[in-house]
Amino acid sequence: MAVYKRKTTAGESKFYNYRFKINGKIYYGVCYTKDNNKIKATTKPYAEAWEKYIKLKVGELAKQKSIKALVENFREEMTGGNAILLSEAYELSLKKPNKRQASKSLIKVKQSYWLDFVKYIQQYYPDVKKLADVKKKHAEEYIQYIRKNGRFDKEVLYSSGKNIVKFKRNWKLSNKTCNTFQQTLSEVFRKLRYDAGLIENPFDGIYKLDNEAESREAFTEKELELIKDKADDFIRPLFCIGIATALREGDICTLKWDDIDLKNNIIRKKMSKTRRFVEIPILPPLRTFLLEQKQISQDNPYVLPTHAEMYLKNPTGINWRVRTFLEGIGIKTTKKVENRDRQISIKGVHSLRHTFCYYAGVYGIPLLVVKDIVGHVSPQMTELYQRHADNRLKREKLMQMPDFMGLSNSSEVKTISGSEPERAQLMELVQTADIQKIKKTLKTFL
Repeated sequence: MAVYKRKTTAGESKFYNYRFKINGKIYYGVCYTKDNNKIKATTKPYAEAWEKYIKLKVGELAKQKSIKALVENFREEMTGGNAILLSEAYELSLKKPNKRQASKSLIKVKQSYWLDFVKYIQQYYPDVKKLADVKKKHAEEYIQYIRKNGRFDKEVLYSSGKNIVKFKRNWKLSNKTCNTFQQTLSEVFRKLRYDAGLIENPFDGIYKLDNEAESREAFTEKELELIKDKADDFIRPLFCIGIATALREGDICTLKWDDIDLKNNIIRKKMSKTRRFVEIPILPPLRTFLLEQKQISQDNPYVLPTHAEMYLKNPTGINWRVRTFLEGIGIKTTKKVENRDRQISIKGVHSLRHTFCYYAGVYGIPLLVVKDIVGHVSPQMTELYQRHADNRLKREKLMQMPDFMGLSNSSEVKTISGSEPERAQLMELVQTADIQKIKKTLKTFL
């Protein structure tokens, strides 16, 4: 049957329809213009061209060996998706709504992950140009590549003054970074799935690596004492704010006076990484520092004007200066990890977050309170930060527990009963009094 217009109560329909039979099966539907399959055909030549196109597709359909092959060949007709080039996909994904608004720095980092994948595909699969062309085998091969070899594009260019500096990043990636690559790529496909008419996300079902246990370490009390004694006017403000707030390096440097309520002793800050607001009580030592700093910064909107200017122009410069300072006073900032080409960072400004969480745990501050202050998405992350107790301090804390089962022998020191003030009094006495006075005082405790 030729193309036709349907009869309606108002006369003929405006658009053409097709209806034909092949191998005893009837096919029918609305005709579209072949030039643009989103516009319905209102002229007979366009309608006939569409009918011919559909008949050809039906012929191809009869040859398909599987449902998957059928779906792949009829993707656009079935999903209404459009061709999206790999080179354009990341920018298009940014226009999709997200649970949280990512920072500019995070957007740039994720873009570098996507571009690395695109360059890999261009090198090994030059015919794969659209999102819909990417198959699971491409995704699996790329993820396996970066796990074994690191980034595909190893060349890095950055500006240093008027010069362009080039170097090669030949190091392997950590498990965590590989997982972040995988998550970023999967996210782009997920966001554009319907726009591109994708039947499946090629990164779905690829198992992630276990994250390594290695992470930054908390500063010890001895190290903090050393930092306090040696810190200059650039280092001291970072540590004064960081140790009292657990803010990240960027949030410390860009902290504004508008974020600080000295009347109610509270900091209200939107975290640059997670875009979440945190409320942090201002304790007396931090308040003293802020009042001093206000005299220095005067009318500048930033609490630390020098740090803010440097961070906004060259954020890596802050970390470099801190690392140089710490190494200069004998605090090791990196260490070698098995199966990793590069040493990992273990001490820096970010360690102050670990330090804050650790000592908060030592002094019994509830986990959820600490989580609310540091702005972690989950209590598990806060708990991870609180795992920095060394064996010496663990032993000191455990020694305060009573001997419930009476296991100590006569040659060992008996467990001291009484309140914390009494214990503190005794410890002070042990350090200052002679042996006879100690024996006399012990009788009042035991």
